[in-house]
Amino acid sequence: MPRRQPAAAARAPSSGGSSVTLRVLPAAELEGSLLNRWSEIQQLLPSLSSPFFCPDFTTAVARTREDVHVCVFEREGRPVGFFPFQRGRFGVGCPVGSHLSDYHGAIVETGVPWDARSLIAACELSVWAFDHLLASQEPFASAHRLGQPSWVMDLPDGAEAYLQSRRDAGVREIAAAARKRRKLEREHGELRFAHHITDPGALSTLMAWKSEQYRRTGAADYLARGWVRELLRLAHARQTPTFAGVLSGLYAEDRLLAAHFGIRSASVLHYWYPAYDPAFGQYSPGLILLLEMAGVAASEGIRAIDLGKGEARYKRALASSTVPLAEGAVVRASPAAGAWRLRREARALLKRSAIGPRLRRLAAGLPSRRSSAAQAKSAGL
Repeated sequence: MPRRQPAAAARAPSSGGSSVTLRVLPAAELEGSLLNRWSEIQQLLPSLSSPFFCPDFTTAVARTREDVHVCVFEREGRPVGFFPFQRGRFGVGCPVGSHLSDYHGAIVETGVPWDARSLIAACELSVWAFDHLLASQEPFASAHRLGQPSWVMDLPDGAEAYLQSRRDAGVREIAAAARKRRKLEREHGELRFAHHITDPGALSTLMAWKSEQYRRTGAADYLARGWVRELLRLAHARQTPTFAGVLSGLYAEDRLLAAHFGIRSASVLHYWYPAYDPAFGQYSPGLILLLEMAGVAASEGIRAIDLGKGEARYKRALASSTVPLAEGAVVRASPAAGAWRLRREARALLKRSAIGPRLRRLAAGLPSRRSSAAQAKSAGL
């Protein structure tokens, strides 16, 4: 497939001072100086501490897909911001990584003026739809439709201080996990925790467990897509001080019981792909593993574990703070945008209808609605 040529530079409206120029490049062609500048801006802004804002995540996705681009904000010839995105058919865009991205937005220096519509126009998009956008990014505020928080385990003072604060808040899951851990050790041997497993075979095991979990629950199996599996392998192999894949595991003797694969920035570990051996589900091995991960966080330089958004009970129980996220879309008037709206409304109607859940269960081969207990297991805990 021929590469799309970089878009001509566009000038963003400015409220004063030097104007900002927007220039779009294929992400695969970003040179080292631009990537370094991106990383520098990202590390200076606490709101952008998620690993999804690291240039490494975008470049890893770009190695698996050809539709990844980056809009570079420049003022007086100096890069002052970056906006990574994927451009689909008819100019319909989405965040880098699409459904895999748990955080997205623009990485821009404080004080740089910009607006969402000019940005989307410079990117030659008719629509840019989002579902995990940082709600604090004011230029996108008029495009917000819904909001949900991402749940965060704050660990700046270490695991003991965190665990005590959760106990003081009346959280019972921690004591329950300790009881199940003791029972698991009595019945299956001494437990062993590994913060990061370098063996690619362990990652393959996790992906197999996760795909089976998706089949059991009727969820879409994104791991069935080759580019997704390749992205996880690339992230697993990437190990730098500012971005790394982290594959953690819980063993009984030498048997892997539960695993989690996430990505980390300099200070934040994002909880991404948890899974466990279904034969040990009664012991909640995923929850035991998550608490083990929290236990070593401080020694690994991790100050927070971001659990992502969602209504799973364990997230509410373990989180000590939240990050507001937004869903919505920036839309420019065009035939493509009109067709996108019709498709979105049709999907929403099907989702709300009584037949929607039945169709999804039929497609997945599921005989009936899953119980709340089974749904809790589907979180990989």
